[in-house]
Amino acid sequence: MSRPIGWRGKPDRYDWIKTFLSQRGRLRAAQRIMAVVCASAALAPLSVLATQHEPTAAALAIGGATAVFSVGMTYFYLTRWPTRLQSETAVVVGVLCIGGWSVIQPSAALSALACTPTIVTSAYSAIFHRRRIVLFHGVVAAAIVVAAVVRLAQEVSIAAALSAFWVINFVNVSVLLGAWGMSRAMRGYERRSEEDALTGLLNRRAFSEIVSDRLTNPPRTHSHLAVVMVDLDKFKRINDTHGHSVGDHALRAVSELLLEHAPADAAICRAGGEEFLIALTCVPDDIEPLAERICAAVTSLSPQMTASIGTAISELHLLNESAACIEELIAIADSAMYVAKRSGGNQARHAASA
Repeated sequence: MSRPIGWRGKPDRYDWIKTFLSQRGRLRAAQRIMAVVCASAALAPLSVLATQHEPTAAALAIGGATAVFSVGMTYFYLTRWPTRLQSETAVVVGVLCIGGWSVIQPSAALSALACTPTIVTSAYSAIFHRRRIVLFHGVVAAAIVVAAVVRLAQEVSIAAALSAFWVINFVNVSVLLGAWGMSRAMRGYERRSEEDALTGLLNRRAFSEIVSDRLTNPPRTHSHLAVVMVDLDKFKRINDTHGHSVGDHALRAVSELLLEHAPADAAICRAGGEEFLIALTCVPDDIEPLAERICAAVTSLSPQMTASIGTAISELHLLNESAACIEELIAIADSAMYVAKRSGGNQARHAASA
């Protein structure tokens, strides 16, 4: 079964990690850590400029710009968390500042030493951003290191240049891979924590979080939020007659069916037992045909398999992203589903707009 991420889609890593930290109350702590890193970055150019007797105009310009940029990012992280675009811009500007600072150093040894901050920006890129930013950073960082070691070979020795090249790149690559692996591990942990173990659909907690997220930024063409409750009729009889392995197979088959018939941007979860929930932003005319298609599709799986379906719909401007509003809409859909079940099942009932 392919993973039904639903409204998660293929999220930008930066936005996902921000949500991950925010949901666990760690976003502010992460801001403080980044502020300390940025403040530390400002100390390097300031300390070097302070110890140089007559720094060149280029050293003053690039060192001053690097220090100002670092101080600015320190303030930024102390006051807010940047957007993805702001973060990507900071990575680009940061690695270019490192390159410029390395090039204008008065000696080859200082030039090689000035390359080492790319380790920090490399790790940040690997954790927070996608491949194109990591690739850009890697190309620029490699060019900085090559320029520094060529200069070191000319001014000191080839042996010193080769040693510096391998040491800097060893640390860069090791930290990059470690950061990338940590980011992947975090994502794997989050996926497992938001999946239903049997069907691979979202669990109830993840479903509510995703619906809340979607309500903050729905498509412009959609005016309503709809919730569809699907309950398999007489499912206990399937377990009792054929065994739980057959019942589990039936639940996985229904999960695949819901993924097939629901819109690609719908959030789908197994609410518990043989109950499933679908949530989507839409226009009102979309919902009744969707419920009827699902009802017919469940019946087509097996003559013994039918479903009772209830739907509820509300205008987006009447809702907020709070869990209470979502739960209220789910309760309305649940009530409509029980009306369908008491009426004999194998049908859909549609509640009035909430």
